[in-house]
Amino acid sequence: MAAAEVNYFQRKDYRAVAYAHFMVDVLNSSRALLVAILAVLIGLSNTQVAVILLLYNVGNALSQPLFGRLADRIGPRWPVVGGVAWMIVFYAAAALAPPYLALAALTVAGLGSGAFHPTGTMVASEASETHRTQATSVFFMAGQLGLFVGPVAAGVLLEQFGRSGYIVLPALAFSALAAAWHWLKTKATLEERSPDEHETAVSRAALPDQLYRRAILIAVVILCVGTISQAAITFAPKLFTELGYSASYVGLVAGIFMLGSAVGGVAGGVLADRWNGRVTILLATGAALIPTFYYVDAPDFARLLLMILTGFFVGMPHSILVLMVQQLLPGQRAMASGLALGFMFFSGSLGVLAVGYVADQIGLALALQLTAFLTIVAFAATLLLPRASVQYSVNSVQ
Repeated sequence: MAAAEVNYFQRKDYRAVAYAHFMVDVLNSSRALLVAILAVLIGLSNTQVAVILLLYNVGNALSQPLFGRLADRIGPRWPVVGGVAWMIVFYAAAALAPPYLALAALTVAGLGSGAFHPTGTMVASEASETHRTQATSVFFMAGQLGLFVGPVAAGVLLEQFGRSGYIVLPALAFSALAAAWHWLKTKATLEERSPDEHETAVSRAALPDQLYRRAILIAVVILCVGTISQAAITFAPKLFTELGYSASYVGLVAGIFMLGSAVGGVAGGVLADRWNGRVTILLATGAALIPTFYYVDAPDFARLLLMILTGFFVGMPHSILVLMVQQLLPGQRAMASGLALGFMFFSGSLGVLAVGYVADQIGLALALQLTAFLTIVAFAATLLLPRASVQYSVNSVQ
C-alpha cells in the first residue's frame, strides 16, 4: 500500500546517487573554467575551444544509452562507482597534468558523466512508486545545484591557488564514490526488477504506430524546452556582457536561471504525481511563453524575475519527460533514461547551434526572444500526446 511505503529520501541508495549527482555536476560545470585557463596557456582559438567542449558533450550524450543498457543488466553499483571514479581521475589530471594532457583528460572525462546519469536516474525513479516523478525531480535538482556551485567553487580555488588548487574538487568527490560503493547494489544481490504494471499495460496496449507517434511527440517537446534552456544559459550571458553589464550582474542572471530551473523541476515532479504529466507540461509550456519573450528587453530588476520564471517553467517538464521515455521501454529504465538524457544534451546542443546561426543573421537579442515561440510548439506537441502515455503515476491510474 502507498501509505506503508518508505519515503524515498529515507532510502540510502537514493541519497547516495543524489549526492553523487551533485558532485558529478560540480565537476561538469567547472569544466569551462579549466578549459578557458588552458586555452590561454596554449593559445587556442575560440573555434578550438568550442570543439573541445563539443567533444565532451557528444561523448557524454551518445554514451548514455549504452551505459544505461549495461546498468539494466548488471545493476547500478558498477556504472555509478565507475563513472564517478573515471571523472575523479581525469579531473585530477586536468588540475595537475601539462596543458595538452589536461585538455585531453577534460575531453574524455565526459564518459564518466555518461555512465553515471542514466544509472543514477534509474535508481531515483525506482525509489518510490507513489511519488516517482517527485523523487526523480529531486535527484535532478541535486545535479542542478551542483551546476550552480561548481563554477563558484572552482573560480575561488583557481583564483587563490592556480590550476593545481582545483584538485580539491575531485578529492571531495571521493566521498560520493564511497557512498555509492557502500549503498548501491549489483544485479546479483537485487531481486529481478519487474517493470511498472501501468507502464507495461500502456506499452502493450499501444500499437507500433502509436508508440512511434508518442516517441516523436516527446522528442519534439524535449527539443523545444532543451533549446530554450540551453540558449538562455549559453547566449544570455554573452548578450548582456556585450551590452556592458558587469560580470556580477551577468553571473546573477545565469545563476538565477539555474535556481529557477532547479525549483521548477521539483515543482513539476510534485504536480505530475498529483495530476499527471501531460497537464503539468501543458501548464509549464503555456506559462513559459511570456517570461521567455520579455526577459531580454526588461528593466534590470524585472529581468531577474523573468529569468527565474523562465527557468522555473522550462525546468518543470524535465523529470516528467525522462519518465515518459522510460514508459516507452518498460523494464529497461536505465537505458531509457540514457536515451532521454542523451537526446536532451544532443538536441539542445543542436538547437543552440541553430539559435547561434540565426543570431548571426538577425542579432542575438531577437534570436533569444524568438526561442519563446518554441513553447507554443511544445504545447501543441503535448496536446497531441495520448492521455494514457502520461498517466504513469499511481495517483493518476484508475
